[in-house]
Amino acid sequence: MFTIMLLISSFIMAGGAEPQSCNPAVVSYVVRDEKGRVLNEAELQTVYAQLPEKIGNAGLEAGQVSVAENGENFYWPESVNWARGRKEPALEFANAATCTMQLSEVTLVYHDRKMHLIFNIEIDRTMPNRRPVVDSLPFQEGTFALDLKNWAGERDRIIPAHHWKKLAAAP
Repeated sequence: MFTIMLLISSFIMAGGAEPQSCNPAVVSYVVRDEKGRVLNEAELQTVYAQLPEKIGNAGLEAGQVSVAENGENFYWPESVNWARGRKEPALEFANAATCTMQLSEVTLVYHDRKMHLIFNIEIDRTMPNRRPVVDSLPFQEGTFALDLKNWAGERDRIIPAHHWKKLAAAP
């Protein structure tokens, strides 16, 4: 019995019983104004302040993305290249507790206009693209669905705004 206890103690002390960790599931959404310009931090804060703390199983915060020079790729926060990219404010939907996420939909309000967005993004622990960045259309009234049927799911590539499809003129 003493030998078994000694083996268990050695295993724990060697780090074999540490809790698992994983990269959080995060969807970053770059918000644009009516003319297509990316909202600055103060403008994004006004949109963020009107949203609930959680949407589905995702927490929400106003953060930023690091966009590569080509404007089509981005750098993860853990990347050594993060500092090199152009920083753009973005809404961040994240789940670090389970490292999975089902992001369904959200309604944003900006200048008294409502834009209802249907993401329908699911991220599980095995996906290499656990931090997609989604670009937006110019802010406008209506309901829009993200259509990723023709999206290759490239890990460090921004999902362009043309993947949003208008479903209705009003949210």
